[in-house]
Amino acid sequence: MALFNEIATTFVEQTKLVYNYTIHQLKNPAFDNVYYCVLIAYSLCFFLEIILPKQRKHGVLSRKGFWLDTFYVLFNDVIIYIIGLFGLCAVTELLLFKVLALFDIHSLKVVDITTWNPILQVFIMFLFQDFMEYWAHFLLHKFDFLWAFHKIHHAQEELGAGSTRHFHFVEMFVFKPLIYIPFAMVGYSVADYFLFQITVQNVWGFFTHMNVKINWGFLNYIINTPETHMWHHAKNIPREHGVNYASILNMWDLLFGYFYLPKDKKPVLGIPDQKSIPNSFIGQTLYPFRFLMSKKGGAPQNTK
Repeated sequence: MALFNEIATTFVEQTKLVYNYTIHQLKNPAFDNVYYCVLIAYSLCFFLEIILPKQRKHGVLSRKGFWLDTFYVLFNDVIIYIIGLFGLCAVTELLLFKVLALFDIHSLKVVDITTWNPILQVFIMFLFQDFMEYWAHFLLHKFDFLWAFHKIHHAQEELGAGSTRHFHFVEMFVFKPLIYIPFAMVGYSVADYFLFQITVQNVWGFFTHMNVKINWGFLNYIINTPETHMWHHAKNIPREHGVNYASILNMWDLLFGYFYLPKDKKPVLGIPDQKSIPNSFIGQTLYPFRFLMSKKGGAPQNTK
């Protein structure tokens, strides 16, 4: 009972902290305000979709799923991030401390890099984050239980910048707190991790899902671009559980053999069992639970 109360207190206190921070940020717009920087980045992606659309058969606003994607942006970035994620990361840290204390270990910190050169700190944090995101993403595709949730994100036949936030909130609750652990091991707080998530990760997600007609050339082999990520969302792929898992750096896919960018094919977006996915937010929220309770086998991502 005491542990439960401690968990509840930690969650509430940390959630209040990020809530108050968010209110303060929203009331004080500035170019160095992270919330407004993310909003500007999303607006820029939206503007590029208007002037350089890759798929001209639909306008930005008339894209299939645009308004549902917009709702997901608000739901996942405002409600889930602000109300739940920060508190869950703090609870994860608390529980880890409890477990480590059983072995007379009282800190997650292995090395403190927070006093190092700031540029080196950012570089190390970035590599940690990107590597952990890569394997978390891989697991979402590999196991049927996790794929049942992640396929909500893949059941989109037309992509736009807002599509990046079109995913089941359970994904975030399962992986984001765990991905925080390497940050704690090098001396960073939950607040540091939170800011990194809502800036670097969010902004890059908007970029990779853009519907823009730009040839990214050699950059496709360095960073995750709309071209390479389009194939990640395709179902006409050679691997059963997907390709191009990279969040930002494509070197992980090149290194582990999952990079795919054919020159003689066009990606067909969506999933083989597309018709099984409801069109409404409520339906998509309930779908994974109903799917798992039905004990059906998970359909693979490709069409082979």
